[in-house]
Amino acid sequence: MNRAVSPLIFIFGLIFGLFSASQNDYSAYFGFDPFDNFNPGFLFFFRHNINVAFLLWSGAVTFGITTLVNLLFNAFVIGSAIGTTATQIGLTKTLLIILPHGVFEIPALIIAGAAGFKIPYELLRFALGKKKEMITEEDAKGFFKFVGISIVLIFIAAVIESTITMKIAKNI
Repeated sequence: MNRAVSPLIFIFGLIFGLFSASQNDYSAYFGFDPFDNFNPGFLFFFRHNINVAFLLWSGAVTFGITTLVNLLFNAFVIGSAIGTTATQIGLTKTLLIILPHGVFEIPALIIAGAAGFKIPYELLRFALGKKKEMITEEDAKGFFKFVGISIVLIFIAAVIESTITMKIAKNI
């Protein structure tokens, strides 16, 4: 059950963002500008996504509230950006810009969300009498395993986004 919560929340936010972009003009916020020479590097993308991951991980101490809010918000933003950009340059070109790094970044966010929900889930199980200890060593290991995996995926996504994705975007 715990592992399904994060992907379901992300998918809901993504769909809501796509729908919202079909009903609203977000081009002032997300848009494809072929004359934009802004070229962020690896650290820009890595730092941004690590900051998002910290907010997702922080659900471990906020009983999942910050994880829920930030997972929904970030999925909504991604969905809105996809919808807006697809309207401007087409779905195929949009996917060419998003997929190279997105195949690592999106799972990283979902896994970071799962980490943020891990501890509250275990505390709830304890409160309901489903387990004897509040937080076990295995629970902590599971949390840090999710954190580690999400960091590695964010690193890979930042490398790809700062190199391959930027080259693709310049050639579209």
